[in-house]
Amino acid sequence: MTGPAPAEGVRLTSLTSWTFTSEPDSGTGFGDVCQHLATTDGDTPRPEAELRLRVPAAAPQRPTAPQREALDRMAQGAVALPQRLETGERTVAFHRGPLTAQPTHELPDPEEIRLTSPGEALIYLEEYGVFDTAYAAAFTAGRLLALADDGFRSALMEFRSAARTAVRRLASHPQLAGRTVSARELTAPLAFEAFDRMLLDDDGARFTRAVDGAGPDLRAGRRRSVATGARRTSADPRALLAEPGVAEALTRAAADEFRTVTAWLDRLRRLEMLGLEHLVPDGRALPPESIRFAYADPCWIRAAVDGALSIGVGHALDADLNKLATTGGPVPACAVLLHSELVPNWPRTIVTAYSGSTAVEPLRSAVYGTDTQLLLYPRLIDRFELAEPPRGICFGIGDVGTIELREISGDCIGYPKGEFPPPPPADDSRFRRFLRPGGRDVLNVHGSGDALVPALSAAHGVARISSAQFALQLINAPQVQTFSRP
Repeated sequence: MTGPAPAEGVRLTSLTSWTFTSEPDSGTGFGDVCQHLATTDGDTPRPEAELRLRVPAAAPQRPTAPQREALDRMAQGAVALPQRLETGERTVAFHRGPLTAQPTHELPDPEEIRLTSPGEALIYLEEYGVFDTAYAAAFTAGRLLALADDGFRSALMEFRSAARTAVRRLASHPQLAGRTVSARELTAPLAFEAFDRMLLDDDGARFTRAVDGAGPDLRAGRRRSVATGARRTSADPRALLAEPGVAEALTRAAADEFRTVTAWLDRLRRLEMLGLEHLVPDGRALPPESIRFAYADPCWIRAAVDGALSIGVGHALDADLNKLATTGGPVPACAVLLHSELVPNWPRTIVTAYSGSTAVEPLRSAVYGTDTQLLLYPRLIDRFELAEPPRGICFGIGDVGTIELREISGDCIGYPKGEFPPPPPADDSRFRRFLRPGGRDVLNVHGSGDALVPALSAAHGVARISSAQFALQLINAPQVQTFSRP
């Protein structure tokens, strides 16, 4: 290999002999883990119901009406928990987080109803005398998160204070509402503003005249007369919020604080501050080595936002000002939860979701603990793929004991065309038939008996595959597992 390279072609080397050490399998491979997530026995796909985020429940053959109601709510992703009422009575209530196994019913539009207390969010099932506490729990969670964050609390209080001052000034000075005004004009004391204008008018000449004339006037006992006119009538500050341009002007009154508030609420909409116990109230809904698909309930998220904005509300105007902060970023539409050793052992796994043929980027990806991953998507997805991290060219048998047959002719050389070999008896592995006798796990490539090359040739319908075609069959490409949204 020390001589010059050939003028044409490529020079290759071939080893005449080599030694190697065969090490025991270090554990379960990527394909094994994915196959367990997707199938029950390696071949049978998991039932659709098993891939939904809910606690498994065995239904009686002839359920009563109360049992049917409980089963229906559990099918949606709720769990039954003990509840103690304000009266001291003990009962049972249904509870769930923001992720559900089925689409939820829409609540009235936020323009019409905004929650102000957890009691308003309780749903009473009068026929059975129990409560659904999902939205009340969401309201309380949002409120507690807001109370625990001093940065958000301070920003919210300062924004409301500045916005109250601004809207009252706009109400008492309607001429300001018709033009673009600065934050200082909306919030600074009017006397300060008048003094500033006097300093600036005519390059200070107005201020000079005022100072020069102040001494004699005061010594003569004269006071400045104020022109009398019609008494100014202030508009209703709450009604003024609906006027065009007013909402945008109020957000400028404390722009930095407003951005802090809306950014915090956007994080809440993406469920960033909620622990896994809020997302999955019962661990049986997401057991180890499982993948679950769920819908995101926008009403639950809205209740949590209402809870966060409920702190420090002193009167109706504060509640109206909260509306300015509710128009934030996108709300997730669905989620995928993965509880598996894939998360820590294959951290570079390629995750791709599709809506139709379009790839959908996640709004958020987060890992809880070491082995649970959450992916939130802004729209419903139809297909979800887990792909093994990329690597260099590898040869061998896949984790599930097969190889991928690849086309050896035509315009699609190398394209996959199915697994090989076909399933053996239940007590044997697929490639064991191609091992040499002696118990040393050495492949019988082209020897006597059941050899690999003749079997591959027969699978392709040719007399004998070439050495290059044989190598093509043994390329161990990264594996991909596809799930369809249940």
